[in-house]
Amino acid sequence: MALCAALGTGACSKARTPEEATTRLCQAVAAGDAAALFDALDTQTRWDWMTVQKSHREAYDIILSNYPEGAERAHELRRFERGATLGSGRALFVEEAGRAALGDARLREACAPGARLERGPDAHHAALIGASGARAPLLLGPKDTWGYAALAEDAEDRRRRALADVDQIRLNAADYERAATRAAR
Repeated sequence: MALCAALGTGACSKARTPEEATTRLCQAVAAGDAAALFDALDTQTRWDWMTVQKSHREAYDIILSNYPEGAERAHELRRFERGATLGSGRALFVEEAGRAALGDARLREACAPGARLERGPDAHHAALIGASGARAPLLLGPKDTWGYAALAEDAEDRRRRALADVDQIRLNAADYERAATRAAR
C-alpha cells in the first residue's frame, strides 16, 4: 500500500467504470506521462506488451547462450537488446509507443474539456468523444476493468511477431547446437 501511495492516487487501483478509465487516461495525457498511459490501457494490451518484453528477453538469452560468435549473433543481439534490458512491458511500451501515443492530436482532443463519454454497442465498449469527433475507445476487460483500447491492434501485432521471433530463435539455436555436436565428432 505504501508503494501505491508513493505512485499517486489510482496507480494501484483498477478502473471499474468507463468514467474511471476516462479519468486515468486523461490524467496521463495531461501529465504527458507515458508510464501512466500504460496503466490506463486495457488489460489485454498491457499483457501483450509484457509478452513482447518477455519474448525479447528470452530471445536475447538464447542468442547469448547458443549462437556462435559472428555477424548474425551480433545482429540478433542488437535486435532484441533494448526489449531484453528494459526490464518490463511498461518500460518497453513507454520507449516504443507511449511517448508517440501521447503526441497524437486525436487523443489530446478526446481528453480536452468538452469531451463526452459515450456508451458503446454493448456493455464492453465505450468511447470518449472530443468536440471534433476524435474518439478514444475504452474496453471492459477481464476482472471487470476498463482501459484505453486504441493501441490494442498494434500491441497484438507486436505480441504475435515477438512470439514468432522467439520460436525462430529457438529453432536456430537448436540448429547451431546440432552443428556444433557434428563438428565436435
